[in-house]
Amino acid sequence: MPKEVLQRSEKEGITYFFLPRWEASNLVGHGFSSRRGGVSQAPYDELNLGYKGGDRPQDVQENRRRFLNIWKKKKQDLFYGEQVHASKIILVDEKILPAGYGELCAADALITREPGVVLGAFAADCLLIYFLDPKTPAIGLAHAGWRGTMLGIAPGVVRAMQNNFATRAESLQVLMAPAIQPYCYEVGGEVLQAAAAARWKTDFVFWPGKKKNHPYLNLPETNKNMLCRLGIKKENIFISKYCTHCNPDLFYSYRRSGGKMTGSQMGIIFLR
Repeated sequence: MPKEVLQRSEKEGITYFFLPRWEASNLVGHGFSSRRGGVSQAPYDELNLGYKGGDRPQDVQENRRRFLNIWKKKKQDLFYGEQVHASKIILVDEKILPAGYGELCAADALITREPGVVLGAFAADCLLIYFLDPKTPAIGLAHAGWRGTMLGIAPGVVRAMQNNFATRAESLQVLMAPAIQPYCYEVGGEVLQAAAAARWKTDFVFWPGKKKNHPYLNLPETNKNMLCRLGIKKENIFISKYCTHCNPDLFYSYRRSGGKMTGSQMGIIFLR
């Protein structure tokens, strides 16, 4: 079993995860939440950080306050995309900041080099991908489900950082958060057809399934292949092995819920 790259921690009753080498660098603050330590009631118990599942807004607000407070951040610092399973990437800069914090329309990824700006994203099986350019410095955060992956959301973030910050691929560091792992992620015809038509089709990693035409999709390795093709070093890509589907005590999982509304984890990253 590969060694887990993330360290599990608890602060003020909240369980969360982080990459030790990034924490030690003191360049960024970052984390990925669990479902432990909030105020939401069943079926969203406890630390639901997303509004879309149907939880009480006041509970989500309190949960976000608690999670952000681990880093002494407030809701006014937080920017996040609408997350429509597409490939739009937004630069959070001096043009965006005066408009205020919160949700940015139709975006599934954000990038910035503004210190203190917190980039956020939400997931309940989908893959969250963190990007760190330690040279500029600059950061990015992407929400990558199978649709976003097929549209090239991760390579899109790399290109956006290259265009806006002159980021060099060989210097870029990438973290893939806990997500549904391939042994729990059976897919069917819709995904296979989309993969066959995707620009990145040669990078997709499918494992043989138990049923014909129903393989398992490996989202982390697929995105890793895409990023390596752009020149990112394998040793600079850190992939969590935690499975959101297999750990109901730690994570929300849309698939485990049978497609019913459920809570969401949140990932954040900011430049110190």
